[in-house]
Amino acid sequence: MTPTESTTAVADGAGRSRYPGFRMTIKAVGTGPRGSRALEFAEAREAMRAILAGEVTPAQAGAFLIAMRMKGEDAPELAGFAQAMRDVRPVVAPVVGSPPLVSSAGSYDGVIESPSLSLAAALTSAGAGIRVVTHCGGLLGPKYGVTLLDVLAALGGPARPTVDASLAMLERSGVGVVHAGEAIPGFDRLCEIRDEIGLRSPVHSAEKLVDHFGATRFVVGHTHSTYTEKLAATMRLLGAERAVIVRGVEGSDVLRPGRPAAFVDDARLDLPQAMGMVLRGAADAEVSADLTRVILSGEEQGVAARAVALSAGMQLFAAGVAATPRDAIAAAERSIASGAATAALDRLLDA
Repeated sequence: MTPTESTTAVADGAGRSRYPGFRMTIKAVGTGPRGSRALEFAEAREAMRAILAGEVTPAQAGAFLIAMRMKGEDAPELAGFAQAMRDVRPVVAPVVGSPPLVSSAGSYDGVIESPSLSLAAALTSAGAGIRVVTHCGGLLGPKYGVTLLDVLAALGGPARPTVDASLAMLERSGVGVVHAGEAIPGFDRLCEIRDEIGLRSPVHSAEKLVDHFGATRFVVGHTHSTYTEKLAATMRLLGAERAVIVRGVEGSDVLRPGRPAAFVDDARLDLPQAMGMVLRGAADAEVSADLTRVILSGEEQGVAARAVALSAGMQLFAAGVAATPRDAIAAAERSIASGAATAALDRLLDA
């Protein structure tokens, strides 16, 4: 069924309407506390596939997302939505003998109350010897915050890299910054619908779980503690080798420096704490870019630098190159002190 085709309700013997096509999917999740049900993995995957492909109208897609927001999603549904995005992203064959690849992402709507340090963390990890693919989209609500792509542009890189450009970044620097609108067909159109709705939906979680460039290890940022186990369960369903779930600053993949919280499955990781240390500052892209440079150079050794070392440490731990989280954080600190992190930044921008 295409958006321009009409559909006709069919009445069963009891006089109830049975809707064909995508309207039946909306009915499954949108008939209230007693009538709604969770979608199976395959159903959720098909629903997201149809939305991305433009096979449903914007009104139907919006109704579905609102219904899912009201009902709440479980791990199989979230895995199905993420798998549909994985199904259409470009397939890139892994390079034999290359360093471990970690996908690291947080909320696509960015940050508004703190500097954006996701790119700084990824470059620190690259300096320590792994590869990181980190991703987001364009301006997105409900926060409409500064994203790592905004920071990349402020540093002199592309604001909307093509998939080929992202892969070239990864190959020369160890960090590939992906614009989801370039990598996932139909993503930009879906974002327009989400923006009109103005509410978070399961897509806000599913988009963080895409295995760009074939990543099998992940760092996933989120805000609410109730999502920790849900995200961990989803990553198990998706077959992740290791997934570190972090409660990041404003839902990002940057850990809170005072009381960092990160989990593998149900186990909370042992991380150093510094009570009272809070990351604050302008989220402006230019400010974040300048801060990225001074952190990577070792000139900044305060709260922001600690947040970057912690966050890069989780990427290194996810990659499996350190025995413990504390060992991984120490490796991140050495990446900065040795100049390797700054060298990774130079290679990233050397297009």
